[in-house]
Amino acid sequence: MKSEEYLKKAYRSIYENDFEQAIQWFEQALALEPDNGDIHYRCSITCARSNRLEKALVHARLAAALAPLQEEYMLHFDRLQSKELTLMAKRLLEGESGGSSVNKAGAAEPALRLLERAVELDPLSVDAQIWLAIAYTELEQYESALNAAQEAASLPQDDGIAKQLQELEQRIREYME
Repeated sequence: MKSEEYLKKAYRSIYENDFEQAIQWFEQALALEPDNGDIHYRCSITCARSNRLEKALVHARLAAALAPLQEEYMLHFDRLQSKELTLMAKRLLEGESGGSSVNKAGAAEPALRLLERAVELDPLSVDAQIWLAIAYTELEQYESALNAAQEAASLPQDDGIAKQLQELEQRIREYME
């Protein structure tokens, strides 16, 4: 079977909301064309939609490396890296440091560095901005926390997140008083 046929099957699976099957078809196409950046890119998007971040990152990294002139591949890779850094920082801030004895206050500084990089990679990430505001609050850097919360509020989001952001901004303002 040719890679185009596997791709058609992958798209059909996506249309049917069977992302796991689509990933398998993309992988079949990649077995035939392992140096095809476009297939890696499309597989990465499907993996990301299926909350398979590690696999999505692998394929995004390969797509960007194989087709460095394709700007959308690098942007996609940056967004995924931002998401990964945000998740790592969130775990630190929530005290899930993998069994180490890092306390919450001690985790805020490394989390802050991760989140600053996450925002640099994807300035449109509401999650990264929210967690950046939380990290700044933990470090009692309230002006920076308020700026991050306001930046998050300026980005597109749903009503539930908008309400949470208002509450976060209010808490930060209370800390500042």
